[in-house]
Amino acid sequence: MCELEHVYLNSNEHKRAVVEVETRDARFARECQAKFPLHTYHRLARLMHQVRVVKSDAEIALLQQAVNITERGFRRLLKFVKPGVREYEVEAELAHEFVRNRAKFAYNPIIAGGANACVLHYNQNDQPCKKGELLLLDVAASYANYNADLTRTIPVSGRFTRRQKAVYNAVLRVMRASIQGATVGKLSRNWLKESQNHMNEELLALGLLKKSDIKNQSEDEPACRKYFMHGLGHPLGLDVHDVGFTTEPFAPGWVLTVEPGIYLPKEGFGVRLENDIIVTPNGPVDLMASTPVEVDEIEDLMAR
Repeated sequence: MCELEHVYLNSNEHKRAVVEVETRDARFARECQAKFPLHTYHRLARLMHQVRVVKSDAEIALLQQAVNITERGFRRLLKFVKPGVREYEVEAELAHEFVRNRAKFAYNPIIAGGANACVLHYNQNDQPCKKGELLLLDVAASYANYNADLTRTIPVSGRFTRRQKAVYNAVLRVMRASIQGATVGKLSRNWLKESQNHMNEELLALGLLKKSDIKNQSEDEPACRKYFMHGLGHPLGLDVHDVGFTTEPFAPGWVLTVEPGIYLPKEGFGVRLENDIIVTPNGPVDLMASTPVEVDEIEDLMAR
């Protein structure tokens, strides 16, 4: 240490990190700075994050495997869900499928029937699935420490009502437009703004917004926030909400989630859809392109 000119010290700089006790890294940094106060110290986390946010081919292969296992679990649920099944039984079906594929839940699953879907991080998962309601599924597998992140919304009775289908297809169009908008060089704030503009148009067509709402919106409070009140996506990898840079443009190798939603508590349902994508020089690649998402496809699979 005495002969070093520059010392790089590690710390947990994940924006969601909650540290209740001093970590080994923090203790080492404190001891170094006390013993060698005149050294020049630098942050290692920033450099590590720059490496971590760009996924290698090997990492993408593991992410794809997590996605594939997640898809198998979702397809299994399409055959299982029916009126009277409880949310925790749906969770149990997924747990079986994940474990038999050497995977585990990437996060606490959200299995939210009816108005429960309007609670963004609902994970009580103890209510019955009721006839005529929608079931929001925010569930995914973790394989070899790499995480998928999927959201789908399905009809408990096997068929969407006209209103449910209209809202669902609106969210699907926003998701697809947002996927196509995730291009190299784009800033996340501009990506979100484009998505919010798409959502405003869909909400206008659904009769949920008026033209005056859009005209009078502010930069910080877009009109769509009343029904789409969360972010559009986040980096994905070793953490479900992985490290990344909100102020830097998208770069090749970034893996992102895309998850718009519309939540209608007064109508007793919410719809969110989420796919995982890779940013590439030739445009975004959808890791979940084979996972059922079209209304007709979901209804057909649930009828079998």
